[in-house]
Amino acid sequence: MSKDMKHFDLFGIGIGPFNLSIAALSQGIKGLNTAFADAHQSMTWHPGLLLNDARMQTSPLKDMVTAVEPTNPLSFLSYLVNKRKIYAYMAAQMDTISRIEFADYLAWVAGRVDNLMFDNPVDAVEFAGDKFLIHSKQGSYTSQHICLGTGKVAHLPQCVKPHMGPKCLHASRLALRERNYQGKTLAVIGGGQTGADVFLNLLQRQWGEPTRVIWISRRPNFQALDEGVFTDQYYTPGYGQIFYGLSDGVKHQEVKHQKLSSDGITSASLNEIYQHLYQERFINGERDSGKWSLRPHRTLTQMRQRNDKYELTLVNGITGNNELLEVDELILCTGFESQIPSYLSPIKQKLDIDQYGQFNLNREFSVAWDGPKTNKVYAVNAGVHSHGILEPQLSLTAWRSATIINDMLGHAHFDLSLEESIIDWGEGKPVSETKNIINHQGI
Repeated sequence: MSKDMKHFDLFGIGIGPFNLSIAALSQGIKGLNTAFADAHQSMTWHPGLLLNDARMQTSPLKDMVTAVEPTNPLSFLSYLVNKRKIYAYMAAQMDTISRIEFADYLAWVAGRVDNLMFDNPVDAVEFAGDKFLIHSKQGSYTSQHICLGTGKVAHLPQCVKPHMGPKCLHASRLALRERNYQGKTLAVIGGGQTGADVFLNLLQRQWGEPTRVIWISRRPNFQALDEGVFTDQYYTPGYGQIFYGLSDGVKHQEVKHQKLSSDGITSASLNEIYQHLYQERFINGERDSGKWSLRPHRTLTQMRQRNDKYELTLVNGITGNNELLEVDELILCTGFESQIPSYLSPIKQKLDIDQYGQFNLNREFSVAWDGPKTNKVYAVNAGVHSHGILEPQLSLTAWRSATIINDMLGHAHFDLSLEESIIDWGEGKPVSETKNIINHQGI
């Protein structure tokens, strides 16, 4: 090990919003030496999903820093002032911003943080003695702690994997190049917000005028995001503290019940889609055109290529019948899934990973591992099973970053004392899996 290697207190791998938040909050802490590396040439955030009019589902106040350090110069409000659009923004009266503007904010933050190394993919992480050894494209480094933030990979139904290519793609690649769907029959697979955004863009002929668009979802209907004020209490530090102490069975049940609080479709999107379809069918008189078809409660079970088309088999969840479709192309809005990064191979056996390939995370977002307690492997966007549905969301980005930084420093640099809650969640004692659990669909 070379004595000339740069040494850091924390080395972050991946520069998405979560690690960027840690970088932004740690930059002003005297004596804390951090660095972050990413394979991309510059700051990017799901560039393939930056579709026309696609909007965020969270308040812009839930940015990289504001919730724990409102005077930090890297807040969203500072961005608006710096870009000379604060008054225009206030006049717009928007509850949420576009994904494009949020991506621009992230790039603006990245341009003001001096410890980021882009175009620097990490190849391997080792542990030797009392430090981590990180090997990357631009060189090797040592660090007392590391933070994993390389994100997730596209989730794909098993039957489509052999067919992935230009005509069968995951939505995360959609906006990476020009698309032409003129005269095509398209299937959009997935009933969440991304599926809605893609379907609406196709209706608006953003990529030409398709012959037909079929929107397919496993869900019983095209379901709205639960945006209620009490639902938002799931996305608070207080609830997160309670959730962490629950038994695994209760955690799984709670996450299932809360799914539409993060994975539904905004009412604004649903209204816009419905009004567009109403206009076409009942005002423009295109009742028999067959230009579009909405098919909830269907599961894609088989996919075959026949000449230059795809034959899809869907199972109707209401009737149980099989339905056959023939399409030219597919857009998969099927979300993302966790994957243990290959660069962890040298230390993987030291990490506590469960049967589902998930990290066993401690309360402060460090991975349980067979190594010194003075060296920690933090992980972000990796703990919905342990910390709840709030963990992969942007809502508590700044709070989680501050939690990690406080733990790393060994003292409370950021004040994370809990606010008084509107809801009494209980005392945080684990609920026995043997007890009867209230049916959330009832009462």
